[in-house]
Amino acid sequence: MWAMTSWLLLAALLLSGCARPERTGFSQAELAAAVIPDIPQARYWLDGSDLPSLLAPPASRPGEAVTVLALSGGADRGAYGAGFLNGWSRSGQRPEFTVVTGVSTGALMAPFAFLGPEFDPQLETAFTGLGPSDIYRLRFPLAIPFSISAVSGEPLRRRIGHFVTNAVIDRVAAEHRKGRRLYVLTANIDAARGVVWDMGAIAASTAPDRYALFRQVLLASAFVPAVFPPVAIESRAGGRTLEEWHVDGGTVAPLLAPPLMAGNAVRPIHLYVLVNEKLGGDFDVTRPGIMDLAERAFELSVQTNLQRQAADAWSWAGMHGADYHLTYIHPDFDWDDHDYFATDYMQALFDYGLKHGAAAEWDAKPPAGGGPETLSTPGAGHSPRTRRGPDGAPASGARR
Repeated sequence: MWAMTSWLLLAALLLSGCARPERTGFSQAELAAAVIPDIPQARYWLDGSDLPSLLAPPASRPGEAVTVLALSGGADRGAYGAGFLNGWSRSGQRPEFTVVTGVSTGALMAPFAFLGPEFDPQLETAFTGLGPSDIYRLRFPLAIPFSISAVSGEPLRRRIGHFVTNAVIDRVAAEHRKGRRLYVLTANIDAARGVVWDMGAIAASTAPDRYALFRQVLLASAFVPAVFPPVAIESRAGGRTLEEWHVDGGTVAPLLAPPLMAGNAVRPIHLYVLVNEKLGGDFDVTRPGIMDLAERAFELSVQTNLQRQAADAWSWAGMHGADYHLTYIHPDFDWDDHDYFATDYMQALFDYGLKHGAAAEWDAKPPAGGGPETLSTPGAGHSPRTRRGPDGAPASGARR
């Protein structure tokens, strides 16, 4: 899956340093104090000690439950999440989410997941009706040393503009005013820190460039650095305009999950973690070759980080008595040899997610390193997941 990404990243690293674009400098203190003009509550540092209280949604009624959906990164494997959400809607069991978070490809689907089943057709089209040319355009090889990325992301920018219209952003604003929250993660590459963007606050603001900023943040969250160019976002500090560079949120965290809700310990919490990746147990005899090793190492890093964060969220749920629900791509989906963002691959993965979403299948615990198991939940009142094979029939055993 990651062959194109790892190849482009390696090429960019090998060819870097020949030329660099000029930027106006700024200090660390200025960046730390910078705000988005006309939207002071637009974003927060991921490592800020007060983050949980800042992101906690308001309660309209005492004891009202908080339902959270966390969407991970995963590049073209986002087709799994798009399929699962469509299937979950068909099951009739999909709730309205109080909070939706998204990282990378999860950020691209987050506005539609936030707005509900009405936008399932847009999710399906966005993740099954595209190909590589809709995502990136390879730069001329001799131009790469004089650029800041191996590809141009202009095709994805246009595609985001097509799907995330002003009307969609206005709908997000309306839900924000009701007390619901939508958050997207980027990495500020200058500060080397994660940034959590309050997309509803941006949408509901009166800033003249709110629509453009909303789309910029989605684009930045999905742009792998060196492969894609950083996204420039303007901020203000002490009367100066800063040009910040933001890149893929997965650079700092492939999943944005609790302890976001720490300020709501007295409210019932239902946490749904949708991982657009495999989580261990993805056995494959690695072929000899530098690119094969790079691809496998990249996959291992992504899966390990996601597994750790899914486990952290599960531990947090157990400590707070929250219901924990996890879905991810299991080893029974075995289609590793494909082109990056190949349409047939994404359609097959969408259909796989659709089937499991329609059955409302959730794991109650992240897998141990060797592969998935059916395990009990740390919270109260949640039943273990029924494992099913590719044909939808109950499967025997934990591994396939």
